[in-house]
Amino acid sequence: MVELELTKANRLRLARAFRHCPRVDLAIECVIEGQMGQAFVDDAVSPAAVSPAAWMIAAGPFRYFAGDARSPGGMEMVRLLPSYALLMPSAGEWSAVMGEVYGERLIAYPRYSFAADTLSAEHLAGLLHHSRYRDAIRRVDAVLAARLLADTDGPADLSLFDSAGDFVERGVGFCVFDGDTVAGAACSAEVCSRGIEVSIFVMPRFRRRGIATALAATLVSYCLAEGLESHWDAANPDSYHLALKLGYRYVGMYEAYYLGDTEER
Repeated sequence: MVELELTKANRLRLARAFRHCPRVDLAIECVIEGQMGQAFVDDAVSPAAVSPAAWMIAAGPFRYFAGDARSPGGMEMVRLLPSYALLMPSAGEWSAVMGEVYGERLIAYPRYSFAADTLSAEHLAGLLHHSRYRDAIRRVDAVLAARLLADTDGPADLSLFDSAGDFVERGVGFCVFDGDTVAGAACSAEVCSRGIEVSIFVMPRFRRRGIATALAATLVSYCLAEGLESHWDAANPDSYHLALKLGYRYVGMYEAYYLGDTEER
């Protein structure tokens, strides 16, 4: 498996390879644009007529596949997957091959797709107006971004950005504090020309207080004002219900996979 250098020509090849891959989030666009994440192929790309048989995009723990899953390179890509990888929908036989290789280690779980075309600035403003946290929300600056990057157990994963400065330049985020503690954060987990992938997390002891609603409404309102899509892909019931509360339109459920460790079988 070879990392694909994201030159202009290779980004074009990558876009063509993933043309038929389901778009459940913005990760594929992020990598094709060269904004963040990595791409891999089963062999080095050259100007010759021979093209890679298998392709993989990696964005944090998320993996997306294109090409021939049953080719030697495709099978090797599957065998080299790390434990705890999150395997998103891919065209072709990728999920079938993964099931054959990993058996019970491959755990299916539901995720929920939403569309942002029904969002209303007035509705979001109303949610914030009635929130006791509206005056406690802070925009993530370089100092706070550096703190969030250093705190791997904190409420924001900014690991796909190059640095705190890079996050401030390309991303956007908001936090709520309880004293000196970051109680929750709403940030762009990924960015591309189309918009951002929304990430919301509230630390367990601060949940059920309305912090997630206030943070999400602030971030989504910002995106609406800037003409950016605030893409929402829910991985649990709380995220599902918050999306509906904010005014997102439910599109449907899809199945993704989690690769458990050998000891979890």
